[in-house]
Amino acid sequence: KLKMNYRLFFVTIFLLSSVKEIQAQKSFTGLHSWYHPHSISMAGSGYGIVSAESDIKNPALLNEKKDSFDISILHYPAQINAGLASVSKIFGDRIYSMSLRYMDYGLFSGFDEDGISTGSYTSQESWITVSMGERQTGRNIAWGATLGGFFSQLESYRSNVITLTVGALLYIDKMEATVGLSMVNNGVIIRQFTNNKDRLPVTFVGSFGKKLKHLPLEISLDIGKEKDSPCWIRLGGIFTLNHGLQLRWGASSDKLKQKTGINITEDYLGSTGFGVSYSYNQFNFDLSGYFLGTGGWISGISLTILL
Repeated sequence: KLKMNYRLFFVTIFLLSSVKEIQAQKSFTGLHSWYHPHSISMAGSGYGIVSAESDIKNPALLNEKKDSFDISILHYPAQINAGLASVSKIFGDRIYSMSLRYMDYGLFSGFDEDGISTGSYTSQESWITVSMGERQTGRNIAWGATLGGFFSQLESYRSNVITLTVGALLYIDKMEATVGLSMVNNGVIIRQFTNNKDRLPVTFVGSFGKKLKHLPLEISLDIGKEKDSPCWIRLGGIFTLNHGLQLRWGASSDKLKQKTGINITEDYLGSTGFGVSYSYNQFNFDLSGYFLGTGGWISGISLTILL
């Protein structure tokens, strides 16, 4: 019973932190969630480096992808599971991508105010997106857009949103660097949990990506700002090693908010991600983790197949 109460509390805060009757915070936190090891290993950074989740970060990066199929599974605390299935295909100068993301919060037992069982119910989210990225031959500018449908359910509460993310990328070839700008999670609320007028977590993100000359390392520095919220900063990178190995790492300014002052190790490692990738022929395997400074891990595995 205590375990169930803990899970229900975690899910309620995670999914409905926007509902003012429960907790007066911003809406649709599921739109900020991570669904692939690339994201958790880089602590949410990577707006300047192509990855499996570039479609919801800066879709202009899709122009660097190849024909591929991605599938992943993530494990959050409190037995919450998430995942992604995505397919990308090149047509001419453009690449198109379709993705399905899900977040499964599990099965819960419901009770009314008199403590009488009302049966079991589920809580889950799904996010369907279609994306396009383009960089014409000989040009240093790429652009992209992602249109999605986001569907959230907790017991009898439902929320439906149409999402739109757009981005542009400037390639500076002499520096082997990129400068990017994206508008993430704009759109229209079709249906929300309550009658309160919630808003979408529209975020503007600027990124700088660069390949270092003297190290097999590519880095991405990202700065994001959502209305009425402080800026966040994320730094991540990819070390390319021999024999098809890559190491991913990342850290976020969320580390400052997660400090407890009780455990130095947890304060130091908080909001930090790491991961390893291995490529063999057309297959790529990823294993990643992200440490929550206040306790708990997010872990994930994935498989990418080049088509």
